[in-house]
Amino acid sequence: MSLISIVVPTHNELPNLDSLYARLVTVFQGMPGDDFELIFCDDSTDLTPERIAALHDVDPRVKLVRLSRRFGQAIAITAGIDRATGEAVVMMDADLQDPPESIPMLMQEWRRGNEVVYAQRPSSSNYAIYKVCSHIFYRLLRKIASVEIPLDAGEFRLLDRKVVLYLQRLSEHTRYLRGLTVLPGFRQASIKITRANRLQGRTNYNFRRSMRVAVDGILSFSILPLRLATLLGCVMTLTSFLVAVGYLIWRIVNPHIFGSGWPSIFISILMFSGIQLIVLGILGEYIARIFVEVQNRPVYWVDYELGFEHCLGANGRRQQNEPRL
Repeated sequence: MSLISIVVPTHNELPNLDSLYARLVTVFQGMPGDDFELIFCDDSTDLTPERIAALHDVDPRVKLVRLSRRFGQAIAITAGIDRATGEAVVMMDADLQDPPESIPMLMQEWRRGNEVVYAQRPSSSNYAIYKVCSHIFYRLLRKIASVEIPLDAGEFRLLDRKVVLYLQRLSEHTRYLRGLTVLPGFRQASIKITRANRLQGRTNYNFRRSMRVAVDGILSFSILPLRLATLLGCVMTLTSFLVAVGYLIWRIVNPHIFGSGWPSIFISILMFSGIQLIVLGILGEYIARIFVEVQNRPVYWVDYELGFEHCLGANGRRQQNEPRL
């Protein structure tokens, strides 16, 4: 029998919990030789943790890591991976856009010897611009990243135990899990799925958060932006020198050619100021990540846990805070 850990980050996902649990139970009932533990990593502001606790009372396989505040999806998943005891871990969202019925396909590829099995799917957004941006981002990241990151693959994937042990050793705060899981170079495979519409509730993954994930992915796995900033500086310096020489020659040939010229001055100042700010912004993003890492603060902080063997107190709750260094 194989124990599979299902790690699900939740933020105000109360309407979807029962359906997610029921569908997972149905999936594993169709695999008599396998069992699962369902680890919810929660930072909700609604009654989501209370409902998870009620599911745990019915089925001890349901477990809860209650975070003290919202640390982000990647960090919430990290908290679940740190506590997963299965031979493999499946990362998935609670909104059921990634169908639990695809888990047997992931496990089939895993049993063939693949240690990372990811689900590839086109964007399910209703907005054309979002789909276009997503398509461009994945292909751009694949070109510039230091590792080969799969196209059109989200967090929904299965990780072998050896990949889980690798992730548990990481201490970085900015985590792009889609890249970190393939970084060690373990054997990989993919499956094709079609994402469903969100079951209920509103998505927590808006355009702003998607842009933040995209920036994290690029800055975590590529130094190309820094090189582009250097290249841009060299190009603009050379262009300025050539323009200055051209102006000088032109002025010698025709001293009266330049009269007013205020618009060109203003445009030049604005253009070069914008370029400087962009370059400083790129440097600032990298420096900010260095600043966060050297502080060496806990990656996350746990309020309490429910259902784990090491838990203390009534009903299996661990009440003291527990950092992840």
